[in-house]
Amino acid sequence: MKKNRDENQLALAGTEEAEILDRLSERVERAVATIQELRRERDELRARVEELEAVQGEHEKFAKERGEIRDRIEGILSSLEALD
Repeated sequence: MKKNRDENQLALAGTEEAEILDRLSERVERAVATIQELRRERDELRARVEELEAVQGEHEKFAKERGEIRDRIEGILSSLEALD
């Protein structure tokens, strides 16, 4: 009788260990999937930041050119007003 009970306890312990390992395995798989998704999102965000930085650089360039054109036009208008 004692041997049978010991075998049942070992079987129960083995089942509990298997369940614990299964749960642990599921958690690890979810963690890996989450990490992969976060890395993909990080890469997409980095690419988006690079795009926005390039657009910002172009915007600053155009704003500078616009200022230079405005200054030249104001100079021309001043010259024309001086003719009157």
